[in-house]
Amino acid sequence: MRILTAQEFTKEPYGTVYIHYKPQMFIGQPNIKSEPRGDKFGKSWWATNVLPWAKGDSNVKVDEEFNEWDKNHRYELETEGFCTDDAIYNHDDDILYAVFNKEEVKGMINRLIESLYGCEKHNVK
Repeated sequence: MRILTAQEFTKEPYGTVYIHYKPQMFIGQPNIKSEPRGDKFGKSWWATNVLPWAKGDSNVKVDEEFNEWDKNHRYELETEGFCTDDAIYNHDDDILYAVFNKEEVKGMINRLIESLYGCEKHNVK
């Protein structure tokens, strides 16, 4: 993993997996620098989320339901796929990017696959 300044990150190729970083802490969620937004927008790109979005994430009704949720009971959120957001280079100089190399990304994928299949043996039936 490399830690880059915002200015250095703008030079990274599309397909780069990253997350905002402060020393010893990841901020937000992992994203993929997926494609340029065009010259009109300057130093910006489309960022594809790695984690799915909750269905109706900006829906007031969902917020009200969650606020009334009894903390002693399980609450399930429906997800609705993955989102692509615009990411504009307008950060302070203290914003850093943790950039993952291909081996680290493969490791993340393998851990997710292992969580689907390899951990089942530990479940009590």
